[in-house]
Amino acid sequence: MKKTGSGILALILMLSVALTGCSQKQLDGSQTIAVLDETTNIRLGEFSLMLRYQQAQMETYYGSMLGGGFYQQELPDTGEVYGESAKRDQMDEFQLLYVLEAEAPNYQAELTEEEKAAIAEAAKAFMDANTPQVKKAVAAEQADVEHVLALMTIQKKMYDALTVDVDTEVSDAEAAQKRVNYAFVSTTGTETDSEGNTIELTEEEKAAKKAELQEILDAAKESGDLKAAADDKEGIMSTTATYGADGSSLAEAVRTAADTLKDGEFAELVEVENGYYAVQMVSTFDSEATENRKVNIVQERRDELYQEKCEELKAAHTFTTVDAVMAKLTFDQTFVVKMDQQGS
Repeated sequence: MKKTGSGILALILMLSVALTGCSQKQLDGSQTIAVLDETTNIRLGEFSLMLRYQQAQMETYYGSMLGGGFYQQELPDTGEVYGESAKRDQMDEFQLLYVLEAEAPNYQAELTEEEKAAIAEAAKAFMDANTPQVKKAVAAEQADVEHVLALMTIQKKMYDALTVDVDTEVSDAEAAQKRVNYAFVSTTGTETDSEGNTIELTEEEKAAKKAELQEILDAAKESGDLKAAADDKEGIMSTTATYGADGSSLAEAVRTAADTLKDGEFAELVEVENGYYAVQMVSTFDSEATENRKVNIVQERRDELYQEKCEELKAAHTFTTVDAVMAKLTFDQTFVVKMDQQGS
């Protein structure tokens, strides 16, 4: 059998996490919430299942930071309730999932009998893990859970099928990565006054910070290792980083200084608005980081190709949302992930 194992297992683990919550309104999961190609009806129960699962994840992991019931809060830019935006995003995902399912036979990406059996087992476990109250709120039956799992499994298969021809050749020059060590001391004050304003360091204090880093740099030049010299100094640690042609992972001042160095060389202290950097070029060509970058470049190409192919496939199908049914999905209740189910 092809493409089972880790792929289907990940889906089983993800959707076996149970939801908790209560619903104030009875929803009819059999209602049609969207239509593909004027013939394939998408059930409210399927859509509700994934919408509530996403809501539960967000409410559970970000609710403490964003405030309870944030799906009912208004977006600052548009004034729209966040939940309404989430519904549109979810419907865009459903459109793609249904298109990929329709196209799967053209790419030999249908489900195997073993996958179907695993999906049915996972769906039953999901339903068994939830109370009647939760099932009523979500309005999803076992068939809805099974089909959502099937759609997601097909999406994985279609991703592989649509990107099979991606160019996997990446030259050393395209992926080349350098490795640097650097240490930083801040000249921004850490104390505040009675009004909460940061108290700026005096010129003498800034000079002392610079002198401290200079001592580390001098020691590093003697030992040949900036990381060790910085780590030996209490309160200061070095950072090791790799970067390539774009250099986006590094502060511009660090990259500019590093690009003038050969292997093992040190830059003189680099002054920036809020402090000083000491910089050492460890390697102008880090083979391990370069190989990792090659893998990432291929993945970026694969993702880009997949997006292009998906847009082409979507353009070949019609898709209509039933707004009146969409409107029945409100956010006057909170769904959370059962903590004792995580990682099960």
